[in-house]
Amino acid sequence: MEGSKCTKGSNSKIDKNVTCLLSSIVLPYVLPNYLDGSKNEDRDGYDKLCKIAPSLDRFCGHEWSAGNSSIWQLVDCRKVNHAVSTALMDCFIKTFMSSRCCQERDNLPEFGSSVLSELSMIDPDLDVGKKLANPIELQKNIEARGLENINIQKLIQNEEIENVKVKARGLREQHDTVVKSLQDVHHEVNLMAFGLPNTLSLQTIQNEEIENVKVKARGLREQHDTVVKSLQDVHHEVNLMAFGLPNTLSLQTPVDNEEVLEVFGSTEIKQKKDNFSHIEVAEKTDLIKFSSVGDQAFYFTGEAAELQQHLLSYFSTRVVDQGFIPMKTPDFFKDFVIEGCGIHKEMTYLMHQPYVDQGIQYCVLGTSEASFAAYLTKMNISQKSLPLQLMSMGPSYSPMRKLLYPGLFSAAQTSKVNLLGVNSTSEESYSTFTELQQLILEMYKQLEIPLRLILVPAHKLKLSEEIRAELQIWTPSLQEYLSVYGEVLDTTRLIAVLLEHGSLDKKACYSLFPGMEIQSTTPPPADRQRERVTSFHPQDDIRRLMPEPQRVEFEVDVVQFLLTLAALGSRLWMLGHPRAVVFDELHFAKFALLYTKKIFFFDVHPPLGKLLLAVAGGFSGLEDNADFDHIGAGYSPTFPVYTMRLLPAVLGSLVVPLVYQIAVELRLSRWAALLAGLCVIFDNALLVQSRFMLMEGMLLFFMCLSLYSYLKFRNLAHRQFSVQWFFWLSLTGVSFTCNLSIKYVGFFTAALIMIQVAKDYWNLLGDVTKSDLCLVKHLFVRAFLLLTVPVLGYVFIFYIHLSLLTKAGPHDNIMTSAFQASLEGGLAALTKGQPLNVAYGSQITLRHTHSLSPGKPCWLHSHAHVYPIRYPDGRGSSHQQQVTCYVFKDINNWWIVKHPDRNLLVVDEPPKPVKHGDVVQLVHGITSRALNSHDVAAPLTPQNQEVTCYIDYNISMASQNLWKVEIVNRKSDDEAWQIINSHIRLHHLGTGQALKSTGKQLPDWGFFQLEVTTDRVTDQPATVWNVEEHRYTKIQDKEGQTRDIAHSEMIPTEPTRLSFWTKFLELQYKMFMAKGDVEMEHKYSSEPIQWPFLSKNVAYWMSPNNNQQIHLIGNPVVWYSAFLSVILYVGVFVFYLMRRQRACYDLSESDWSNFVFVGEILVGGYLLHYLPFFLTDRTLFLHSYLPCVIYKILAMAALTDHLYSLSKRISYIPSLLTIFVLGLVTCVVWAFYRLSPFTYGSISLRTEEILGLMWRDTWDFLIHATPSPPPQ
Repeated sequence: MEGSKCTKGSNSKIDKNVTCLLSSIVLPYVLPNYLDGSKNEDRDGYDKLCKIAPSLDRFCGHEWSAGNSSIWQLVDCRKVNHAVSTALMDCFIKTFMSSRCCQERDNLPEFGSSVLSELSMIDPDLDVGKKLANPIELQKNIEARGLENINIQKLIQNEEIENVKVKARGLREQHDTVVKSLQDVHHEVNLMAFGLPNTLSLQTIQNEEIENVKVKARGLREQHDTVVKSLQDVHHEVNLMAFGLPNTLSLQTPVDNEEVLEVFGSTEIKQKKDNFSHIEVAEKTDLIKFSSVGDQAFYFTGEAAELQQHLLSYFSTRVVDQGFIPMKTPDFFKDFVIEGCGIHKEMTYLMHQPYVDQGIQYCVLGTSEASFAAYLTKMNISQKSLPLQLMSMGPSYSPMRKLLYPGLFSAAQTSKVNLLGVNSTSEESYSTFTELQQLILEMYKQLEIPLRLILVPAHKLKLSEEIRAELQIWTPSLQEYLSVYGEVLDTTRLIAVLLEHGSLDKKACYSLFPGMEIQSTTPPPADRQRERVTSFHPQDDIRRLMPEPQRVEFEVDVVQFLLTLAALGSRLWMLGHPRAVVFDELHFAKFALLYTKKIFFFDVHPPLGKLLLAVAGGFSGLEDNADFDHIGAGYSPTFPVYTMRLLPAVLGSLVVPLVYQIAVELRLSRWAALLAGLCVIFDNALLVQSRFMLMEGMLLFFMCLSLYSYLKFRNLAHRQFSVQWFFWLSLTGVSFTCNLSIKYVGFFTAALIMIQVAKDYWNLLGDVTKSDLCLVKHLFVRAFLLLTVPVLGYVFIFYIHLSLLTKAGPHDNIMTSAFQASLEGGLAALTKGQPLNVAYGSQITLRHTHSLSPGKPCWLHSHAHVYPIRYPDGRGSSHQQQVTCYVFKDINNWWIVKHPDRNLLVVDEPPKPVKHGDVVQLVHGITSRALNSHDVAAPLTPQNQEVTCYIDYNISMASQNLWKVEIVNRKSDDEAWQIINSHIRLHHLGTGQALKSTGKQLPDWGFFQLEVTTDRVTDQPATVWNVEEHRYTKIQDKEGQTRDIAHSEMIPTEPTRLSFWTKFLELQYKMFMAKGDVEMEHKYSSEPIQWPFLSKNVAYWMSPNNNQQIHLIGNPVVWYSAFLSVILYVGVFVFYLMRRQRACYDLSESDWSNFVFVGEILVGGYLLHYLPFFLTDRTLFLHSYLPCVIYKILAMAALTDHLYSLSKRISYIPSLLTIFVLGLVTCVVWAFYRLSPFTYGSISLRTEEILGLMWRDTWDFLIHATPSPPPQ
């Protein structure tokens, strides 16, 4: 062992080149063969340890004697098993540290004199070093090992585990009580037996008292067994919690866990010779057998050993470079194995071994050395770091092939497999995975050793069946030999981990076997034979075998391609018909026209959809002289009807492939995705809404794109921060922007996805392998791309919108006076020449700044009429002069600003401006009565005070006509009150309430004008006013008046320049406050409760000459079956939930997780887009339900796919379900065809034909008054 590296080609039976490797492997197996774990005499353990000294000398390369080695100093004869185990573990570490074959490990920390002092444990029962008694010291110990990301306190205080521990402690106490009672009973029986007389009689033998005690003892034994069983179940529950593996599987992981036996070379049955020698064969094949470990164990030596060393070093290097992770076991299981290796023999009941009498051989299960390797290499041991996929490779025989290879190789059938973990599903990872696999295949092929390749789904690796399950996981072929073989040996896995930091020249490896060429995409050799071996889950369906390397460079999904063509064909056919205004084209086509004229307009929906229509119109030559004023009006011959309808039609067509891909990303079958695509194509409502200049086609496209992008991003969780990961996350954010910028209903899709993103990040926080910096990066990227980018995009779209619309138009009066004045030809043209500052004596009109009736601005108004003495509800009024808010310009809108201490109603010379905080009186210009308020309930809003113009009735009701001016948007406290720009509140000085327009319409006695009150809640938009028209009043001749006006400060004659943010925020407020200008009771309006049942249709267009007509009406077969599917999906979920509560697990964890996630997306999306409309106080139409239709169609596809996967358990059910689905699709197509005259409007139906299509009494189709011709 003095050389600096291993030499090559030694002929000795035990080559020193391989000793350093084998010593690390053999030591854990030496101990069980010399120690039986029993508590014998003190000298027994000492003697047995002396017997293995030569082996230790040979393996460890040290001179061992009683005087100079720490192994003897550690021996405590009273705890021989513990001491010897500890010593040999130290030997294991020192051997590794001093191995000359391995690279120097100077950078590793000192581990101390005992491995056990460094171990961290979860279960207190296995806490050998009692480290849990001092968690702070334990945390320091763990951090010293380089595992800073393990929070032991959080691990210990896991609430779920704590609950089980409490339960376990209770059961132990119950167990001890029962045992004590049982001992008392046995003691009682013994006393009775010793108390029997020498001369026995029949009466004494049949002593009833003894029989009663025996019965009591039997009952206590049964109770004891029950408690022990419960206690074992609790320990099993703790194990499951600690050893839970992620359920996310690679797409290429075989769901059937099928094993494939790869056999190279001849398969002829070899006859065993009489003089057959294992040693002879071993020398010829570079294999060596260690009889001390058992006849089943063979290791490589010579060139084979060096080749294996280099290969494994190369493998482990590539593993680290490519993101692979070696298989590791959690700390608790590591300690669990150590317990079984000779410590605390009385706790062997925890292991539930099928061969209790050989319990000490539990050490050779191969888990302890893996844990030590992870310990030495400072690897993190946690649930989240376990692999998503395992490639198990190694010399392991199929039980069915045992007769083919007798002798030496027959004994090797119990050799344990090797494990390499894959935590990535990218092409690069699989390429590396395949390359490593081919290297191992070539090595065993050259050695002519049959090789078993197993792909193990990670979710199968659980302690569900204790030891038996463990054996079946590692070597499933052993399930028939558990009673014969107790050892499952590992020859290569530990070496791969120990050489993790090694290096290898690929050519050096190949030079050992000339002519050996390995390509990552090499197909399996032609002489390779496969034999299927049933694993420990034989009930799983066989769907696929090992994933072969993918060599297809370009893939076309033929089904998706055909669906897209069908969608385009159905949407584009007769797109130019009718050449007339269809439903809301009246608005949206007109908006596109206003864009070309740069005329400002107001709409309650964001502008992106209208901008896209305007762009389409601009490219197709939209003329600015087009005019249409009602639904059904014909477009001019030059109006580009087809091209402007083309954009929403194409985007509406692309919804079909997006729905198909969403189903695929949700892990539904291609057939389920096809069903969803067909239902979208043949739904009449979705087709109609995407054929015209309407918003829903574009809205549904970006909604589906958002969902599809998120699912692609979520399915790339294994490739975090890759280019694809960033692309799909960015596209999700951009889709958010577009979706929200077309209609605000797009917010619900964004909310659905953001909830899922938040859940994903919450789960990410629980991954202790992620550093704090990594988690901060995840949070920042998600927040920036899914919050900041959509907000900035939304604002930018409005920036374009407001930049284009610079001229005054028909909707100006909806906006504030300042906004109107900022438009070319707007309010500035009307108020040209007015003085800027309001002064005492000014005549003004006060406009309600934020009108609660969009499209109907109003001005403070009064007239000579008074409030009625008594209202219809019996309340009385002040009978003073009415003050209202009037929606028209009128002479009664003028008021004079009066100084409270002066009686003059003219402007001073020079004018004295009114400033913030000044007290004024407002005198009505026509009636000369002052604005007043008092403690009398308002007519329509009794919680507010009445506002009047004071009439002196010579009664005990004094006037209260003082008002304090508050400039809301002031820049300083002494700012002057200006027209248009200054937003003011008028606070009633007597009550402190503010002047407010409630927006409620007075009855006929108030001439249907709007109510004005004062409100104690002053800080609200409804209390804000501004001066719109203004003039100075002076009692002078006209020449002097003209001179004064000419010298007064004038408002600009140019449009007022408002900042973008001012206009943007005002427009947002107006849009959110708008209720729409559609009457509340529309013939075709509907309630949300009616939508799922398709109770009402909406007439979009009718020909003036015949019965050609277009209606928004869904496909009843699609709508009813999809709605029923949503209900059934929820029902199935509740059923599974109740079953799981009863510990009946019908689905695997991965299937259950996917079922829940699909439900959250589809059922959650349906409810999120549907339920809010019940809270909406505006006129609603059927098209608001269309986003829900997409979600419920996908829910129907998901439910169908789930039922089909379940039905495979019964032979004839899948066929019946297939027939049912085909029948459903046939009905969908038939219903679509029958209603297509109302979809395309190309056929003029006769009256009786129209009546025949009224499948519901509530449907309302149109029929011309002219009689239909008689049938031929």
